[in-house]
Amino acid sequence: MRSMTVTGALLIITGWFALVEFDKFNEEERRDIVQGIKQSPAKILLVALMPAGILINILGGFLLSPFTMMIGSTLIFLQAIIVSLLFWKRARWKSILLFIVVLALGIFIYIPFWI
Repeated sequence: MRSMTVTGALLIITGWFALVEFDKFNEEERRDIVQGIKQSPAKILLVALMPAGILINILGGFLLSPFTMMIGSTLIFLQAIIVSLLFWKRARWKSILLFIVVLALGIFIYIPFWI
């Protein structure tokens, strides 16, 4: 069994939360959300943070570059913060819990820079 990284935990928690909450919307609301994302370049960039972070993190792992891996982890961390804030009005307690967990995991991401 392989070990779980902080970045992997951040990906799983954020992805699970976003999918569960998106699944609670009815079909019309889902369509409106997807159309809103398609029509706004800023929203497309926000959605692209996590896939870009994953690719950069993997590239940093292959190149054995901690700095590149940190950039990828930072993009994933930003995406997780944004997701927790986007669902603030819809599922407040879940959003607060996600925000606290993301901040705690974010501390572990940046510990190598503090040591």
